[in-house]
Amino acid sequence: MPLFSVTSPSASSTSFNLKTLLVSLAVALSIRCACADFEVVDGRLVVTLQRQRVPVKSDSRTVSYKSAYFGSIWIGAPEPQEFSVVFDTGSGHVIIPSSDCMAGTCQIHRRYDRKLSDLAVDVDYDGTLVKPGQPRDQITVSFGTGEVTGEFVHETLCLGEKSLTRVPDDLAAKNETSYPELQDVDCLQLRVVLATEMTQEPFQSFAFDGVLGLGLEGLALAPEFNFFGQMVKSGRIREPVFGVFLADNDDEESEISIGGINPEHVTGNLTWAPVAKADLGYWQIRIKTIRIDGKIVDFCSGLESDCRAVVDTGTSLLAVPTRVVDELHTTLSGTLVQDPNFVEGAGCKGLVGAPLSFELEDGFIVTLKPEDYSRQTVEQVAANSTAKEKEKKGNIICRPTLMPLELPAPLGPKLFIWGEPVLRQYYTVYDWDKKRIGFGTSVHITDEYPSDVEAGTPESVVV
Repeated sequence: MPLFSVTSPSASSTSFNLKTLLVSLAVALSIRCACADFEVVDGRLVVTLQRQRVPVKSDSRTVSYKSAYFGSIWIGAPEPQEFSVVFDTGSGHVIIPSSDCMAGTCQIHRRYDRKLSDLAVDVDYDGTLVKPGQPRDQITVSFGTGEVTGEFVHETLCLGEKSLTRVPDDLAAKNETSYPELQDVDCLQLRVVLATEMTQEPFQSFAFDGVLGLGLEGLALAPEFNFFGQMVKSGRIREPVFGVFLADNDDEESEISIGGINPEHVTGNLTWAPVAKADLGYWQIRIKTIRIDGKIVDFCSGLESDCRAVVDTGTSLLAVPTRVVDELHTTLSGTLVQDPNFVEGAGCKGLVGAPLSFELEDGFIVTLKPEDYSRQTVEQVAANSTAKEKEKKGNIICRPTLMPLELPAPLGPKLFIWGEPVLRQYYTVYDWDKKRIGFGTSVHITDEYPSDVEAGTPESVVV
């Protein structure tokens, strides 16, 4: 379980256990978000997300792809600095690399230069002004295989590149209580974490520069760090909701719609589920029943089961509690029918097998087809296999990919993580005021493109 800790130069360390979440990683570092557009549509702020596909190879063959979705933000003025970020419902802060970070891991990303922004105000985590040369609070965020250490700045963040290009003439922003008033609907002021140290693992795998957290306020050190909470408070959006659509092929564009939903991406009415344990900060809902091919799995049965799922836009995984992962994997694997005429690169589209379904409290059922919960992998053959079996070694087949997850209370132990496998099938809407999540069937372009999915269990970071 990771630990967020804030260290004050004049006080003892104060720790914040901000629970656990999986953030997906991409491995190609050369790709930048050249197609991340922003526009205002019917009062909604719409950010186009780029999908980065990273090949997964085995024996020099590409067997599948890992995926990551991210868009651009701009910070500061009069020279707005661009950063590509994952819009992550499982994180609570905006985190970007700082120019003060000299580690090689930071230098492969765009870094925030404090000197280029006349709007920046150095602060401690509680908003107290930090004067030049004065010791500062620091935050350390542990990610399981690595960590980030950073400082804080009060800054202006915009979703559009040209939204804020000049500093107000009456700038009196260099104190702890007065900041420039913003006219642009897509800009807001908030506290940002500037990473001054980033360990090589796992952060060298990031293709994007940082993270923009969309979690509830319980995931942030203070409300002033929370992007969507500050957006709602500012009154800059039409409705206190945002919707997420993940594309299913290269002819579509993924997007996040802030301030309302995009009706073009969802069919039928939304079904709403209340957020469970909202004080923990996660967009999580209760699971009433799990079924495989219509047959109930006992794990979530009973009034006291407390099965829940975190809906996570920052991961491409389907994570399953350790107690039940073997049972689900074995049962699902036994129903799969592999295509003997499988062509490399076809993904798991059309894979025959049992559906995996989750019934929510209100009766809505989230269903994953075999092609949703399965990933390509290379078939392994034992050393004592027959000559005929050895000839088949390296054949690509589809298997269920369920990542084991073991967390203590209050978040665990019966917690699932719903990432890309669910988010591609369902348009999800996050209601800040009513603390609920809406589900509707996504509308995708019908084509014959293969599904871009990852093979095996990718390296992940726990946030």
